[in-house]
Amino acid sequence: MLRGTLTAIALLLCVTLSAQVTEHAIIEADTVAYTYTPIDQATDAQMGSQGLGLRLNRYLTLSADDPRRVKFSVVGAPAYSENTGWRLSAVATMHYRTPRVTTSHSLSLRAMASLKGCYTLMLDGVNQLDDGRHRFTYGGSFGFEPTYIYGLDFATSLENRRGEYTSQRFSGYFSYNYRLTNNLTIGVSADYLHDDIRRMDERAEAIIGTLESRYSGAGVGVNLSYSTCRTEDVNKRRGLYLHIAYMMRPKMLGTYGHTLHTVSITFDYYQPLWRGGLLALDIYGEHHSDNTPWMLRGELGGENRMRGYYRGRFNGNSLVAVQLELRQRVWEGLVVAGWGGCGTALSKGDIAAWSKLLPTYGVGLRWYFSPTSLVRVDYGMGKGCSAFVVGYTEAF
Repeated sequence: MLRGTLTAIALLLCVTLSAQVTEHAIIEADTVAYTYTPIDQATDAQMGSQGLGLRLNRYLTLSADDPRRVKFSVVGAPAYSENTGWRLSAVATMHYRTPRVTTSHSLSLRAMASLKGCYTLMLDGVNQLDDGRHRFTYGGSFGFEPTYIYGLDFATSLENRRGEYTSQRFSGYFSYNYRLTNNLTIGVSADYLHDDIRRMDERAEAIIGTLESRYSGAGVGVNLSYSTCRTEDVNKRRGLYLHIAYMMRPKMLGTYGHTLHTVSITFDYYQPLWRGGLLALDIYGEHHSDNTPWMLRGELGGENRMRGYYRGRFNGNSLVAVQLELRQRVWEGLVVAGWGGCGTALSKGDIAAWSKLLPTYGVGLRWYFSPTSLVRVDYGMGKGCSAFVVGYTEAF
């Protein structure tokens, strides 16, 4: 009797006042009636980082059955990269739904300011019709960023003598994508870009010389995407993604006096391994026509590809980068990662050679709040350089 009474008291201490269920249990010769609150493991009511992330995701997005037609959210957080230094970013987002359309639309205003004097203001919008079959994206940005330049060809960049200038940039874009099948999408796009280079130091002036330091122009393009990717859980994603894009900047729509062409290809592949393990592969390439202004050419390095190199540490008309990353979930939303890869950027006149293939490798931590929301900390290393990154999305 005493044992049964103590057991009943212990069970009663674990209950809450809502969603309670009464059950009976037989302990030795005693029958104990107790009440408990069932925990639904499939909902965001469970404790832990994933439950927090699911609640946050529900708050920030507008689902089809949400009675409200408009929802606002504001999120801000610090981040770090070699390009910008420590920065504070804030995003104000409006999710809204129009009559007779079940898919929600979004409009986001993003602001960033860093201790190095960088600042950016961006507006992005997404509208979807017919359950996402028709997708319109549009937006624009204005920014001011101090930037380093090491050279305009591979040999000069390898000397590791940098110059500094500031770039003031305006841009606007519009794109329309049509989903042909569940996996295949085609699209068209148009943009406008104005880039003004200012405040060059002596080293930057020596590198750039008499080349143009300002560009304004519009472009039109087409793209094709194929994706079987799906996210199933924290650090559990599978499938492949292929994106091919072509952009032309006609002579009549720009100030440079030449028609410019750009082609880019992205291939990503994700394969779950053992429990909590994920193998991710990213292959990227882009090519710019020979007469492309130096400020519009491909840039190697940054927060996502060729981590370990300052963005633009190497630049050129042709660029390729490959990285293979192993991500291992170790507890709750905590994931450790290690990667290795290589890449190069070649200018007109550069001769391709194995010696110009640059290595990249590093380690990192991720803390997932939900299968798609995380904080990322990476430390990357390259040839004679290294970089530290704090961000809020996966590298790829």
